[in-house]
Amino acid sequence: MINKICVLSAYYPSEKDPHYAFVGTLINAIAGMGIECHVISPVSSIEKKHRAVSRTEITKNGAKVFVHCPRFIGFPSKNKIRLTYKWNIQSMRRAIKRAFDSEVGSCDAIYSHFIYSGINAAWLSGKTGIPAYVAIGESGIQDTKLCRALFGEDLLNHIRGVVAVSSALKKEARDLGLFSSETPIEVFPNSADADTFRPLDQNACRKKLGIGENDFVVSFVGGFIKRKGLDKLQEAVSRHPDWKCILIGAGDLPVTLSKEQIAFSGRVPHDRIPEYICASDVFVLPTLAEGCCNAIVEAMGCGLPVVSSDRPFNDDILDESNSIKVNPESVDEIERAIVRMEQDPALRKRLAAGALQKGQALSIVNRAANIVDYMEKNL
Repeated sequence: MINKICVLSAYYPSEKDPHYAFVGTLINAIAGMGIECHVISPVSSIEKKHRAVSRTEITKNGAKVFVHCPRFIGFPSKNKIRLTYKWNIQSMRRAIKRAFDSEVGSCDAIYSHFIYSGINAAWLSGKTGIPAYVAIGESGIQDTKLCRALFGEDLLNHIRGVVAVSSALKKEARDLGLFSSETPIEVFPNSADADTFRPLDQNACRKKLGIGENDFVVSFVGGFIKRKGLDKLQEAVSRHPDWKCILIGAGDLPVTLSKEQIAFSGRVPHDRIPEYICASDVFVLPTLAEGCCNAIVEAMGCGLPVVSSDRPFNDDILDESNSIKVNPESVDEIERAIVRMEQDPALRKRLAAGALQKGQALSIVNRAANIVDYMEKNL
């Protein structure tokens, strides 16, 4: 039985910095089950992008989540030199152990998000004897090559169970021999908070953004980077000057569409995203690589039909009942899919209904309960 859990995560969201919002959503749901939740999210004394502080958070249901942010001395994360990378991890581990000993003391399970934190959870398990679990949701495990080369033995020896966000990622982990062949890996696709990500009145949302009732509107949520396909989406939309676009996110890629086509572009607090995307007719994310895309699940929770990648990472959440899947590198395919959505209201309505049904099934409450049950079975 799990009554108290320690979570290791490189980032943990706050009001000022919603990075890793999906981790916060899951932990809030676990706390809502009556489980005491402690989060350890180490903060480098050198990097400026992550300046979180220790705090106690109160969830919307009144549960407490204790967030501990111990400081450690480390080089910027972009520094991938073998020696400094190893030194960073060792410094981080000292900070984690210090926080665990002083603030947590003991727990029933250690849960970690992504391999980078998983190696530390495995190490902490080795030190304490507490079962450790890791969630893998990386867009590509191959990117963790140095991490695995230096600390792969910890994953092999001290991970009790693995939560994979997609079947494709589970297969990749097995093919790489990332964990012991005896370590169970179960697939739990990402999910959304159904109280937040739900259908809203389209016309009311449009009125707030100054969008006409008869406009055809495409929405996008994600990093403004090539992997998310923003460049391809903009090229497709630019061919139809009468279309409008809602682009939520930020990144290195510039917004190139005309001012007349941009209904909104920029960051939005995570819990306010539905107010924006519910003003649209279709959600489009021609992403090149994902673990399992939270933005897609959240869009479906809002009842939006989806146009996204035909690659295996989407197979657990998207099918012909809720989406049109395309080659994410083909602007022509992306354009044709959006045109179909525009010109066939009946198709759009059918896919919207299928998306809502799938989105409601992928609720965070269900996912939290299933993950806790999975850990308890493998204690």
